[in-house]
Amino acid sequence: MEVDDPRQGVLFDDRFLDRYAGPIISDPAVAIVELVANAWDAYATRVDIVWPKRTEGVPFSIADNGKGMTPEQFQRRWKTLDYNRIAEEGTKSAPPADLAGAPTRSAYGRNGKGRHAAFKFSDPYRVRTWRDGRETTYEVRRGTTQPFDVKEVGSRMGVEGHGTEISATASEGVSLDAEAAREVIGTRFLADPNFVVSIDGMLVTFDDIPTRSIQKAVVQVPGFGPVDVIMIDSQKADRTTRQHGIAWRVKSRLVGTPGWIGFDHDRILDGRTSEAKRFQFIVSADLLEDAVRPDWSGFATDHPAWSATQPLVHAKIREYLSTFSAERRREAKASIRENHIRTVQKLPPVGRDRWNQFIEEVIDTCPSISTDEVGKVAGILANLELTTSKYGLVSKLHDLPPGDLDALYQLLDDWTLRLAKDALDEIQTRLKLIADLDIKLRDEHADEVGDLQPLFERSLWVFGPEFESLEFTSNRGMTAVIQEIFGVDATGSRQRPDFVMLPDGSVGLYSRDAHDLGHDVDGVARLVIAEIKRPGVTIGSDQKGQAWRYVRELIERGLISEQTTTTCYVLGSTIHAAERGHRTEWDGRVTIIPMAYDTFVRRAEKRMLGLRDKLKEAPFLKDRGLDGEAFLKPPLANTEDLLETARL
Repeated sequence: MEVDDPRQGVLFDDRFLDRYAGPIISDPAVAIVELVANAWDAYATRVDIVWPKRTEGVPFSIADNGKGMTPEQFQRRWKTLDYNRIAEEGTKSAPPADLAGAPTRSAYGRNGKGRHAAFKFSDPYRVRTWRDGRETTYEVRRGTTQPFDVKEVGSRMGVEGHGTEISATASEGVSLDAEAAREVIGTRFLADPNFVVSIDGMLVTFDDIPTRSIQKAVVQVPGFGPVDVIMIDSQKADRTTRQHGIAWRVKSRLVGTPGWIGFDHDRILDGRTSEAKRFQFIVSADLLEDAVRPDWSGFATDHPAWSATQPLVHAKIREYLSTFSAERRREAKASIRENHIRTVQKLPPVGRDRWNQFIEEVIDTCPSISTDEVGKVAGILANLELTTSKYGLVSKLHDLPPGDLDALYQLLDDWTLRLAKDALDEIQTRLKLIADLDIKLRDEHADEVGDLQPLFERSLWVFGPEFESLEFTSNRGMTAVIQEIFGVDATGSRQRPDFVMLPDGSVGLYSRDAHDLGHDVDGVARLVIAEIKRPGVTIGSDQKGQAWRYVRELIERGLISEQTTTTCYVLGSTIHAAERGHRTEWDGRVTIIPMAYDTFVRRAEKRMLGLRDKLKEAPFLKDRGLDGEAFLKPPLANTEDLLETARL
């Protein structure tokens, strides 16, 4: 391909336009529909077509009395490759000045591709358009280095009216004859009596629609009279639902905009289905003359004539669609059953019957729901039949407000259910743990020392991130030694051999093994001693010294060595002002840390990223008899305790 202009930055292959426009250029039936639709969008009331006849030397042309275009409008709309009609002109088409007061039309076009349909009938072709007293003629031909070229070939002033004509420059024939063209147009553009199309001088009417594509019915409305319904099947689904749906006429005038949603928002068909893009129903109901709104945008919903007519007409339309779609519905049911056969076979007879009944009723009574959507719901119900909760989940979903349903959708978009449950279970366990500790540590008169140590055993993660990733277990060997030397409550220790009962509290020892180069256990690498004092006990030097005595005994017995790092936490209600600091022993291998209960709880909260406050209304916390505000209110603490909490 030769490059005519070296400044041309982007080159287009000769095949580009055919691929870009597709059937708009290749299929004469699609092409003529697009050109007539352009006239509709220009608010034409009449379109005259001359069908091409090669043998007679008659070229193609299509002329309308729409709004026409100024030279500036033509340059913008015709030369923009992917013209955005909605952004430039909106979704509605207003009438020209001489039809002021007429209702707006819903525009057919969206991206400007329809204008390329003229290439199906001629290359090059000419566009003559006039408005505001000026007429301009352009020639449009396929380009060599760009999709198409546009050249102005004539202009004159003093022209009356408005409109556009597209004409071929040669009498090229097409595979579609004039009779077939009349059928294509008749099945799509007869809803509005104020928009007429002629081909070779003869208006397109209902008589041009073959009997296989049209049916007529009369609906008797008791107390009001007859309503005529014309049902048109275009035999082929179009790209959109434009010019399809239900069109209501009163005294040969269109009421509102044709579509599949009635004036009372009763949807007959889902606009995404192929049927919605194929059928058209024209309802002539002169008996509704008094029910029409003043602006002819619809009917008064509370008018008795409309209230009586609308359900009967809709029932007739559904009856027609049901008859047409009987085979499709049978296929849909069979497809759904085949897709879920493995799951359904596992259901008990009662559950299987219930599932089959659901499929039958939904597909028969809700034709607007697609087969894919029914299949998805059927799959969910089959799985619910196999669960222990049955339809309890459906009940919970029913109770959710729209905002929560959106949040659930987003959650399932980002997480799997199992992963989300694992994460939430861990959060729930830890928040319950914090709640239990907070309650039991507030009451200085509580006699529940035996319950505190198990809680702290599950709370090692509060002490630091290392306890999240490393497995610490209760060291019963060390516990037995401490029990032998220091234990007093032998009965309590027999009941809970994993920690030592003391007069003023309890001691738990948790260790992590060390390993040699052969990965065999080689002593203790890390030891944590948690001494839990009764609520009301103040931690002083004696309590910190007691922790060091535990470690010394373990060293003397050979249970820990110089390679062991030991941390002793001594927890109590308060700490003596002079004993707030950490104490280290054995050349720094042993650290003794006093910690107030309130500091421990606040540290746990901080490790949970403040979720305790955010989730105070969670059912699992309310079920524990907790008042949300009281739960969040910390116990009284002195300034040093608060500073320690902030530091941790």
